[in-house]
Amino acid sequence: MKFLKMILKLPALLMLLLFSLIQWIGIFLTSLAGGVLGLLSFLFVLAAVASFLLGLSSGSEAFRLLAIAFVLFILPYIAEWIVLKITALRCVFADFIRS
Repeated sequence: MKFLKMILKLPALLMLLLFSLIQWIGIFLTSLAGGVLGLLSFLFVLAAVASFLLGLSSGSEAFRLLAIAFVLFILPYIAEWIVLKITALRCVFADFIRS
């Protein structure tokens, strides 16, 4: 049993390294995307409200812009949730290797 566990630890170590790399890249990209998409969603909200108040667009068009802004705003949080799941998976592999 101990020999089998040692054999399984080598691929687990490779998976641990892979998940660590994916986690680091995901954190970096999520941080960048959070700032960029936050500013972009702010511009969409500003454009939607301004065009609706100035009478340049109807309520449904302004609502569409607000929906797009919401989607742009929520995307980094979804990506952060995915990175968190990858981190949990990396911790499972790390615990297996330490055992």
